Amino acid sequence: DMMQELKLGISRREFSSGVVVVQDDEFDDAVMAQKLTEMAEQSMKASESTVGGITATDVSKMLKISALLATEQLRNAEQLGFLCRDTTIEGMRFFPNLFSSGNYELCCVER
Repeated sequence: DMMQELKLGISRREFSSGVVVVQDDEFDDAVMAQKLTEMAEQSMKASESTVGGITATDVSKMLKISALLATEQLRNAEQLGFLCRDTTIEGMRFFPNLFSSGNYELCCVER
């Protein structure tokens, strides 16, 4: 990548879906996945009027990024094992991956 050769501090990244972005070389997928997991956990503890889980739109608003990039970050966090996805006619909603974390307290939250 020419941007890396020029030491610009940014580089081109292509997600598995084909979406291409320019990102900071310091960007860490695991740190982003952890942040998304924390957001999903907070959604599970919210009031009973909410469904729980997070959508690309939620992430887009909270992190001030495009919905397309939010979707890619959520899918990447899922691939890394941080999140699980529920796909319905209403769209995709992501939840903390309780299978890998072993933190089953979140599935027993009283609403």
